[in-house]
Amino acid sequence: MSCELSETATPEDFARPRWVGQPDVLERAQRLSQKFEEAYGRAPVGVWAAPGRANLMGEYVDFSGGMCLPFAHQYVTLTAAAPREDGVLNAQSMQDADESVADDRPRSTRIDDIEPGVISGWFGYVAGVAWGMNRVARGASAHPVAVPELGLPTSFGADLMVDSTVPIGAGLASSAALECSVALSLFSLNTGNDHPNDALRRALARACMDAENYIVGANTGGLDQTASLRSHAGEILALDCRDFDVVRLPADPALAGLTWLAIDTRAPHKLADGQYSSRRAECEAAAAVLDVPTLRDALPEHPTPDDAAAVLDRFDHLLEVGAELTEDRENTRLRLRHSMTEMVRSVQIADELHSDSPDWAFVGRLLVEGHESMRDDCEVTVPELDAAVDGCLSAGALGAKVVGGGFGGSVIALVSLESVDRLAAAVQLCFAQNGFREPLFLTLQPSEAGRRIL
Repeated sequence: MSCELSETATPEDFARPRWVGQPDVLERAQRLSQKFEEAYGRAPVGVWAAPGRANLMGEYVDFSGGMCLPFAHQYVTLTAAAPREDGVLNAQSMQDADESVADDRPRSTRIDDIEPGVISGWFGYVAGVAWGMNRVARGASAHPVAVPELGLPTSFGADLMVDSTVPIGAGLASSAALECSVALSLFSLNTGNDHPNDALRRALARACMDAENYIVGANTGGLDQTASLRSHAGEILALDCRDFDVVRLPADPALAGLTWLAIDTRAPHKLADGQYSSRRAECEAAAAVLDVPTLRDALPEHPTPDDAAAVLDRFDHLLEVGAELTEDRENTRLRLRHSMTEMVRSVQIADELHSDSPDWAFVGRLLVEGHESMRDDCEVTVPELDAAVDGCLSAGALGAKVVGGGFGGSVIALVSLESVDRLAAAVQLCFAQNGFREPLFLTLQPSEAGRRIL
């Protein structure tokens, strides 16, 4: 795979890269409100927006209690909503019918009838949220602290219509953005509270996680929903997935003349087909061998690369003396190595971002290490993702890595503001040389969490 760009080449030498425009969220919300009224014969009470997320580090470690470094970006999913009093949840989507997550068919269910295994497709992300809110309200979630404010009365229902500016299937958390915008709308319709505090947002994130785990069937760990509901503009979250506490890190690469560039490879991105769940099962099997509740518990509070290597040595020794392993040995060791080194990289980046003058070149090198681990140890990249990273690095990016769960989706790169166009041209050329679909390009800004906007 060749991804080299001549030093004398300029962006004009290649096909013009395709950029995804910056969303006009208010205009989209107003249009959605009009479409809602046409569909339901009444105006919505409001429109709620929730963003997708990018993640600098901490892939495939949220379910193992590791630290993740996500931020909410400016692309959002919108939900227009109005209440009902018959216990029925109706939903329609403005997305094209051939999209992977949403289609334009109206869907309907009684909220009391929602349960695992009965709802499929994009509507599972919507209906699952109502189910998850009631589950969290009674303390039945995986983190059993009852939050009764989330409970929906038996008579509660809603009409919903959704629209999205988050590229679907790009690994930028379009599904979590959908869940979180629905959660905010249902919570507001039921309680009248448009400004839930961080504790309630944490509970709403748990409801969305339960929706994805049990109704949709994607065994994800909560990174996306937390970023969508609890981020602040201009900051990156240091999310401790042991207890879902967050530390907000000021991180503005523009002060150093840099920006975050995302490349949507347009390779299909699907996590509900067992690939994500199999990685989680292997991590849980490794934790069982090490006799720890989660893999994060195998490391000290502030882990180093040496600590990660020591855990691998201990794992090998335990297997040699007869420890039982329920998953494939080679695969499990690879997942363990990824988890340990990824957790260390997250701590290293968080430490760097705590400083007054972050060493962005060091952060970039860690991004590359993270991608190599996702490729070699987690085994979730595809040729398009590797080509995008290679193309970014060949054109001078400080770092680049797959973002999200892999198996398609996007790459995030740390690039100088003055080289964005040249870098996009390099990736464009690389994809053309390898016969891949034309990629899409987005610049990402750490943005506000979900909120009512209309």
